[in-house]
Amino acid sequence: MKTYTVRKKLRTHVQCQFCYFCDGALANGIVWDLSEAGWRSTGERPIPVGSETTVYITLSNGNKILIDTAVVRWSEGREAGWQIMRMDEASRARLVDFIEQFKAAELTSKTSDEVRR
Repeated sequence: MKTYTVRKKLRTHVQCQFCYFCDGALANGIVWDLSEAGWRSTGERPIPVGSETTVYITLSNGNKILIDTAVVRWSEGREAGWQIMRMDEASRARLVDFIEQFKAAELTSKTSDEVRR
């Protein structure tokens, strides 16, 4: 039986590329949901729960962030939920800025759609 914990931060729906190390090899994937604390992704290959690795995420605005340590909290086939354990302040600032800009653009788009109705 799966156990779940309540997320500390809400995730924002995005689509970004990422790279991670799995079984000593570099693998690629797509980040689908992102927050300041972690993300949900689909990778080239399954990664076991508890795996800790360095991750590179290319944000859709072109910025790249380095996550020194991320840990897989859940995994189902090639899908996984990751938690950020350690990253430098510059990468964290880029991540937070991206999420805030993405949320603002999403809100503006929703507001525009409602006005058109």
